[in-house]
Amino acid sequence: MARRKRTNPAEEQLVLSMERTILSKQRTILSFMQTGLAFIGVGILIINVFPGSQSSVIIGTALVLIGFVEVLESLRRIMLYKKKMEKVKKKLGKHRV
Repeated sequence: MARRKRTNPAEEQLVLSMERTILSKQRTILSFMQTGLAFIGVGILIINVFPGSQSSVIIGTALVLIGFVEVLESLRRIMLYKKKMEKVKKKLGKHRV
């Protein structure tokens, strides 16, 4: 049975630190996505509560579009950090004893 070589504890701590950083960034992105969903909801609400007003339709539509942009950007960033997390997990797997 092949044994893995022991790793430097400082190097393992660095990898774990990178993992924590990525996870905190993902939480921030998820809250950004939540804000985008709130923008979409408020935009739809404004359009439906004030249906006769042209300015409310413009404001509501703008909020919905801003919300969609935020959600799409959040999804893009989540996928980026997911790839980074996979790389960190590979490094961490190499450092396990």
